Amino acid sequence: MTYELDSTPADEPHATDESHANHDRDPDEGCTTESSAAGSGLEESLGVTIPDDHVGAFVAQAFEDVERSTEWTEAVDAVVPDDARDAWRSLSARDQVVELLEMADEFDRRATESLEAIPLDRGGLDDDLRERFDEAKRLRRNADILRDGIAAGYAEGRVSDEELVAAVEAFEFDTAVIAEREDELDSVANAYDLDFRPYGGTLMTEREPDEDADEFEAW
Repeated sequence: MTYELDSTPADEPHATDESHANHDRDPDEGCTTESSAAGSGLEESLGVTIPDDHVGAFVAQAFEDVERSTEWTEAVDAVVPDDARDAWRSLSARDQVVELLEMADEFDRRATESLEAIPLDRGGLDDDLRERFDEAKRLRRNADILRDGIAAGYAEGRVSDEELVAAVEAFEFDTAVIAEREDELDSVANAYDLDFRPYGGTLMTEREPDEDADEFEAW
């Protein structure tokens, strides 16, 4: 079969009819690790012929962070508060994946907004603009670790092929959101010679990564 990850910009925000375990919770209470996942800048659908038995693995690989080994429970524990656990457990695996995709998407959109607010024509960044850049990277990491957690859930057998594909289709996953985020990050980083990890995980500096880059930041 041909499975398409649509990279064309969506006309409307993502939505599903499923109930949300933490609908009223601010997604910013979630996780942060130094990781990366991004789509390409192509603004057209990418059609790839994938055997039916391997569609789930293909989707999971697209979500996987090449530099991380996140467990499903790590991602869930980071973003689902204690008072929402019963509601979370009542959701099907498909709906849990949809929830995580929605939170990751919101992190990406907020990261892009923070980066778009940084002008590219100044000699340097003041404290406020540098804080915006750091906040955008934090939100970006949050999004990436959630998708990495989904890939881990599939690898751990918590999410089946059918459930993963159904969740992605229900959410209408769009790589353009990630691509836009990466484009904005690249523009700001190049304008001010800043360090960041682009898609693929290569640190754009000769310095070693921060020692605490793999730890969650729950704030």
